[in-house]
Amino acid sequence: METLPVQKRQGLSGTTLKLIACITMLIDHIGASCLEAGLLVPLIASGMFSTDPAAASLLQMDRVLRYIGRLAFPIFCFLLVEGFLHTHDFKKYALRMLGFALISEWPFDWAFFSGVYWGHQNVYFTLLLGLLAMKALDTYQTPEGMPALKGILGAAACFLAAALLHCDYDVLGLALILALYMTRKDKRAQCI
Repeated sequence: METLPVQKRQGLSGTTLKLIACITMLIDHIGASCLEAGLLVPLIASGMFSTDPAAASLLQMDRVLRYIGRLAFPIFCFLLVEGFLHTHDFKKYALRMLGFALISEWPFDWAFFSGVYWGHQNVYFTLLLGLLAMKALDTYQTPEGMPALKGILGAAACFLAAALLHCDYDVLGLALILALYMTRKDKRAQCI
């Protein structure tokens, strides 16, 4: 009896995407917390920034690190949508996101603001609000599968919360999450 060869799926696994996102986020945070907050701000404050050629090199290095880091958020948004679509227990998933948001806030504040700062929240709050907005749209649908008014109002409340809490990526972060969620069945729309 002849066995058929098993076809391998092509593409990146969720684990590989998480690894890429974590590495690019680390690179971004090195630029933001070490270079910007640790080295560049004191140089600018001392007035040496305009006269020191090393400061210009640091600024260029910081920009490169931050541009590399910009890859992390869209990947995390994609993984969030996939997690929402495949989770068996939304409540546990949302509580884990809330837990990580709360645990991460203190180190985030110290790394970027040199102390506790309530004027800006870490990216986990953005991801949590995106998760809640997807749940609102998914829970309240018309018979045709379109979001009903309650779902739209629920998502709008998440947008308002993101703006009021000053979450990372603000309302644009939520817009990206919902764009990925709403276009999940249409590859062409996802590319646009």
